[in-house]
Amino acid sequence: MKSKILLTVFALCFTFINQVFANGFMEVARVSKIHGTAFVKASGHQEKLKESAEIAEGMEVTIPKKGDFIEIKFQNGHLVRLVGAKVKVAMLNPKNTLFELIKGKIFSAIKPLTENETFVVKTKNVSFAVRGTRYYIDESKKSSYLCVCEGVVAAKFPTSEIDVKKDEDLTVNSKKGEFKATPASKMMIDMGNKVFGEMGVL
Repeated sequence: MKSKILLTVFALCFTFINQVFANGFMEVARVSKIHGTAFVKASGHQEKLKESAEIAEGMEVTIPKKGDFIEIKFQNGHLVRLVGAKVKVAMLNPKNTLFELIKGKIFSAIKPLTENETFVVKTKNVSFAVRGTRYYIDESKKSSYLCVCEGVVAAKFPTSEIDVKKDEDLTVNSKKGEFKATPASKMMIDMGNKVFGEMGVL
């Protein structure tokens, strides 16, 4: 009788754990490095961000100084650096990530994604959907700038979509108009690769 009860309890626990993982409540990402000072806001409460802190859906991360940065390491191998940025974590689970970049820079080294996975960075002008690549975005008051150092990023507008490929960039200063990818300058590509080298992904 006791053995049957134990087996039942074990089965229930196992089912619960599987449901937790399936629903995305598992830990997805943590802060792996901090240079300078950063803050996190969740449920109306703001506090100083520390290394190894978990990053979760609904949080807002702010790095006040332009030169300061944090790095976020994902369980699936993605690595992201936020520089002088303000970012809202709109969605974060094992398969789907949506960051809203309000200002600053985001350097992302994203592992190849499956058909059921998404990694999107949204700005005020455009959404950038990643397909397994290295790229960075610089969001300012005037424009959204994208430079792709490896792979392909899809820039999605309300009525159109543009593929931006390796060594190309894209500048968007409004949601309207015709936009196209252009060859990125050596200076912009070298700047991206320098950061990715510091991140240890090159």
